[in-house]
Amino acid sequence: MRILICVSAIVVFQTQAQCVLKKTSIGNFMTVSGKEIPNCIISYRTQGRLNKEKSNVILWPTWFTGKSEMICGGVTSAMMDTTGLYIIVIDALGNGLSSSPSNCPSFPEITVRDMVNSEHTLLTKHLGISHLKAVMGISMGGMQTMEWIVAYPGFADKAIPIVGTPQQSAYDQMLWKTEASILLSAEKNMASQDAAMRMVSNVHLLNLYTPAFWFHAIKAAKTDSVMQAHQEESSRIMRPDDWLCQLNAMIAHDIYKSCGKGVEAIKEVIKAKVLVIVSKSDHMVNPGSSVEFSNAIAATLLQVDNDCGHIGIFCDQALVKDKITGFLRD
Repeated sequence: MRILICVSAIVVFQTQAQCVLKKTSIGNFMTVSGKEIPNCIISYRTQGRLNKEKSNVILWPTWFTGKSEMICGGVTSAMMDTTGLYIIVIDALGNGLSSSPSNCPSFPEITVRDMVNSEHTLLTKHLGISHLKAVMGISMGGMQTMEWIVAYPGFADKAIPIVGTPQQSAYDQMLWKTEASILLSAEKNMASQDAAMRMVSNVHLLNLYTPAFWFHAIKAAKTDSVMQAHQEESSRIMRPDDWLCQLNAMIAHDIYKSCGKGVEAIKEVIKAKVLVIVSKSDHMVNPGSSVEFSNAIAATLLQVDNDCGHIGIFCDQALVKDKITGFLRD
């Protein structure tokens, strides 16, 4: 067993031995802004076995600050029955494993669409996969899922965005821009950047759950130790420049803008069957935009109702797993 940071929350899962890290160069990658990422590296892990027809592939992009090792085997199996599935967990651009500011000199600003385009290139040109049974992901992985179905309509039969959003609400923007401003205000020295990351970690942790959750989850006397543990883990899993890179990608995320269709016309673009999962008490990614999107395309909608906020899907894990498993089998 190991402790994982799941969307920056500590969750215990078993990582399967088959989830071995693989890295592939997809060549020089052009972003939507016209900037190039030379020798762009995409890393990923796989779970299960690809069938002869290649009809059992599930794509799972990572969440904000997430790594494929946090998801492959443990989270995937916690969220659905993985029997007979071949799951590809891809490290999104900017996460420190795939090409990112921390490992690629002159790394350009990227968007969620760039993440999706790089994943599409990996699948089609390097892994020989031209169709997906489903694409799914949590948080920023849910944002990528929504971008996938407007960027490549028909590529996936089904899509499951989990606590993601088609576009940021004003509340979301306030959170992400506050974190970005803290990081941008840090001077170019290690001490200032470390201090900025500690503050960003505090802001992130505060919004991850709800006030009601924190009231009954820990005693006030334990506050400092909980915050310190999260600060240390946040600094371990992601450097400030990578954190800021993915923050900016989320801040700009808007599938209506990227596909040129408003919410009232978005159904014209969507070809996949969609299951939208939100947490009613989410203080990190407001569920309102996802509910609106779900209604606009007549998707299946699951709203978990507890005081766990952004992590509500894990507090109602059995319900979520049953819903996802049934949706994939239907």
